[in-house]
Amino acid sequence: MEWLEDPTDGTQILWMYGYAGGGKTTIAHTIAEMCTRAGKSVASFFFSRTVAGRDTGEKLVPSLAYQFSLSIPEIQESVAKTLEDDPLLPSRTINNQAQNLIIQPLNKYFMNTSRHEDRDRIVILDGLDECRSVEDQRNILEMLSNIAVELSSPGLSFLVVSRPEKAIRAAFAKEPLKSLTYALALDHSGDPDSDIRTFLQAQFDDIKRNHPGKGGLPPTWPSEQEIEWLVEKSSGQFIYASTVAKFVGSLRHNPQNRLDIVLGKASQSSARPFEELDDMYRHLFSSTIHVEEILNILALLLLCKSLSSQLSIVDEFLSYTPGSTRTLLSGLRSLLLLPFESPEDKGIDGMIKIAHSSLSDFLLDRERSAEFFIDPNLSRSKITRRLLQILLTEGIAPMSNVVKF
Repeated sequence: MEWLEDPTDGTQILWMYGYAGGGKTTIAHTIAEMCTRAGKSVASFFFSRTVAGRDTGEKLVPSLAYQFSLSIPEIQESVAKTLEDDPLLPSRTINNQAQNLIIQPLNKYFMNTSRHEDRDRIVILDGLDECRSVEDQRNILEMLSNIAVELSSPGLSFLVVSRPEKAIRAAFAKEPLKSLTYALALDHSGDPDSDIRTFLQAQFDDIKRNHPGKGGLPPTWPSEQEIEWLVEKSSGQFIYASTVAKFVGSLRHNPQNRLDIVLGKASQSSARPFEELDDMYRHLFSSTIHVEEILNILALLLLCKSLSSQLSIVDEFLSYTPGSTRTLLSGLRSLLLLPFESPEDKGIDGMIKIAHSSLSDFLLDRERSAEFFIDPNLSRSKITRRLLQILLTEGIAPMSNVVKF
């Protein structure tokens, strides 16, 4: 909101990116509501891989043009005539659609009006990574760049929300998009643990006030230690806390028993406390290639804590060609913290770190992860054999830089 209120900023696009489950969509919805209340005109498109028509860029421009036409009645005739003259326009390229349905009508409107308020209109595109086609993602960002450059008024701004996927990061790193964009990372600098703690306490207080089984809940439920355990498990990502709150708050079950299941104090039986979280993990892994090699890397990170998690050392230990670990894990940037390629990006000490502590629970539980299950015994055996192989062929000295004995 500070960016929106600063007409001297010089950028027209704000890219807000963060890891899976960090609350990006909730923030995008909230910004849309705040802008509407502030009298700003909002056009939005929320991508979703699970909703037909919202998992591609096919309907993006017609949807935005329709919303612009509602908020600016003066362009309705122009948009309608354009579609009447060329009924096949919605099937043409995204850039062609934008030129005819957004840029030309808006420029004509701006030429005939004295209203040129700074950033009085905002376009919100949420979940760009949920657009299934990488080519569509690139084309959409190119389209935004063209609109920003070709519009005759500075009054239109864009909020793009996504995970830091490779194709999207690459597009924002190139000119002219790079100069037009202010990047905002949703990382731990904003103290998400405090927010998650507040959220969980509010959710549990609501359960104690309104749940049909509230009479059986002690005043001190849940304990501070249990809250802190859940905060730590969340790893700064709201999806874990949200999933727990929904599971425990089920009106058809006893909240205390459901929380005990989450905490591992009671058997799950047929309950799936982390169904939403598991669905997200499975989608992310199924969207990658070379899954077996990726699981080998993750097994190493999860089960051999004494092994250095530097990219080059993981390559060496697993006999991968240099650079392979980075390439393999690049499709999981929404779950992992990797050293970024560009020196302009924030580095993280050259180490691989897992952003979600609950990821290990998922991968090491066969019922939850299914085909992505990491068998601890089998993996430890593989790691031990590889370690012995290195010791026998290269001696202890080279491995002293890799493993702390």
